[in-house]
Amino acid sequence: MRTIQADEVIYSKRKTIAVTIFPDGKVVVRAPLHASQVVVERFLRDKAGWIRSAQEQMRNAPPRAPAQRFEDGELLWYLGEQYPLELREKVPGGLAFVKGKGFLLERAQKPRAEALLMAFYKRELRARVEELVRIYSARGAFRPGALRISSARTRWGSCSQANVLSFSFRLALTPPACVEYVVVHELAHTREHNHSARFWQLVAQTLPEYKQPRDWLKKNGALLPPIG
Repeated sequence: MRTIQADEVIYSKRKTIAVTIFPDGKVVVRAPLHASQVVVERFLRDKAGWIRSAQEQMRNAPPRAPAQRFEDGELLWYLGEQYPLELREKVPGGLAFVKGKGFLLERAQKPRAEALLMAFYKRELRARVEELVRIYSARGAFRPGALRISSARTRWGSCSQANVLSFSFRLALTPPACVEYVVVHELAHTREHNHSARFWQLVAQTLPEYKQPRDWLKKNGALLPPIG
């Protein structure tokens, strides 16, 4: 059987080794500064089955949705639903979302539409995530550090060794239950910096219905339009 090799190894001040599989099948390993080549190779051998499975899923994944063109009547995603876009001559701020109606875009701002939409997603997601972090931190005695909204494309969220929580703005496209799940997932990492049985037990104790939103992300995440 072919040996798994990393396309890139990134060394940094981290404590554990991790691997990321990109949509093109590229294997990127992130390792501590002191990790030797032998240690990295052993890690890849141990993870070989998972890596091959992930690469196969990437190859068989359906094609990604086309980029947004921001035409009148086009559908834009927000919190797991699709809303029509209406072009108007004047819209305060250039872009607005009206409940029960959809998105409004100032016609002259169409060249900036993607940037305006990203800014909207980031604002809305930050407010939602901050509230969920506050609620679940009090409920589960979690002690998160700073909170960031990122432009990450390959992961929904992350937790650093210093318990800094980062969430991709793309979460704003997914259902509220998915946002809640990712928040709980990353908060659990502030106590368990791994994906051990104890980690998943903590997630289940905090959010018993976590499997449904997790499955939604696995099934539909790649179908959401690329933005940014």
